Amino acid sequence: MARPQSLDVIKRRIRELQAKAEKLEQAEKPGIKELRAVIKRYRLGSGDIKLALNAGSKLRGRKVKPKYRNPGNRSETWTGRGRMPLWMAALVKKGKKAQDFLIKAA
Repeated sequence: MARPQSLDVIKRRIRELQAKAEKLEQAEKPGIKELRAVIKRYRLGSGDIKLALNAGSKLRGRKVKPKYRNPGNRSETWTGRGRMPLWMAALVKKGKKAQDFLIKAA
């Protein structure tokens, strides 16, 4: 069984831990010094760094027009990306083809 501590001892321990936590939060993460040296050496700007960090696809985040429409509920559409929607999977399972649900180009 743990030994009971006085309230003053517990409060002092809390203050010590809070001070330790503040020091850890203010401390630099490993690699920051090296990163600053690279930025300075190659004269990189904030735009260069943003470009390097967002190196994903150029199409990422863009809206894609739907390719398929549910004939039973015209408000349900699918772009053809990601998992097939349940309405389409059920109809395909019944023997329909994905081409049957294509949205005609205007």
